[in-house]
Amino acid sequence: MDQWYYAREGNQNGPISRGQLASLAANGSLDPVKDLVWNSSMKDWKPAGEIEGLFIKSANLPLADPSNPYATPASAWNPETQVATGEALTEIVPGSEPIDVMACLKRAFELTKRNFGMLLLLTIIYLGVAIAVGAIGGFLDAAAGLTIQPATTFEEGSPGSIEENFSKGFSEGATGGGLISSILNQFLSVFLSLGVARIGLNIVSGREFTVGTLFSGGAKFLPALGATILYFLMVVTGIVLLIVPGIYLALRYGQFINGMVDRDLGVIDSFKYSSSITTNNRGSLLGLAFMGLLVMLAGVMAFCVGLFFAMPMAWLSWIVAYRWMQYGHRATLDHPGTKTPMLMQNGGLKS
Repeated sequence: MDQWYYAREGNQNGPISRGQLASLAANGSLDPVKDLVWNSSMKDWKPAGEIEGLFIKSANLPLADPSNPYATPASAWNPETQVATGEALTEIVPGSEPIDVMACLKRAFELTKRNFGMLLLLTIIYLGVAIAVGAIGGFLDAAAGLTIQPATTFEEGSPGSIEENFSKGFSEGATGGGLISSILNQFLSVFLSLGVARIGLNIVSGREFTVGTLFSGGAKFLPALGATILYFLMVVTGIVLLIVPGIYLALRYGQFINGMVDRDLGVIDSFKYSSSITTNNRGSLLGLAFMGLLVMLAGVMAFCVGLFFAMPMAWLSWIVAYRWMQYGHRATLDHPGTKTPMLMQNGGLKS
């Protein structure tokens, strides 16, 4: 009964005693409005300032929001019942709670550990499909004479045998060496990016996903293709204009795929949504991108094997950041004593 949990700046802590909690309140380490606390005698999380006797009451103490978006964590209450009957988190005002880069990375690390086996399988399947499609495109390029072939490879005017074309297609086409393979690779990249986004959103929100989820983006493929082309043109134009505008545009509109998948938005609306939720967060997103590169570098240094962990972790950190921009730091927390994300609520997430 004396064990308490508290959530502060995107991190969930505890259990600690009531005395330790009071010490945090006394020395200013606990915000009475922004930080939340809970113990097994309570049905819901509450702002720390609402706990009787925890803070010295003052007329200047800001009033806490009487509504509470949290479901009940594991406690004397039936945990399954409380998770199932909890309210969905509501969205914050865009930019009102800037993301914490390290908190996003910490959460991504934890989620990668929890789902590593499935993520490794999906990575292998993704790479396998990409290589196969590239090889087919390379074969078609070689058969159509669209690849640049050394003079010693085939006799002049000879289209080459099927075996030769396939061999050349596998070696060159798998890396996008010809026109057809390049187009197929780009189409595949857009198609799979939709499934990858859905998987990431499900992981961060505590929802189920399967291998088939990777191939679930067919209905949104054409809008996503159009949006990707527009995004590419915007960013490239910005890069040409002294680089900085390109980086800014990439950060401002880079959440368009997540918006399409998560909110079923069209091309223009997905860009508008990305622009809105990244308000006051573009500098943090740039920092997150830099930290992601460091994570990838660490994976390379670990004899490259570490990349199989580093790649999904760096990717998930961006999905965590997306949810943070929507729902604040609460989106990075689990129910105390469980591995159930607070985003996992009855009826899903409330916009």
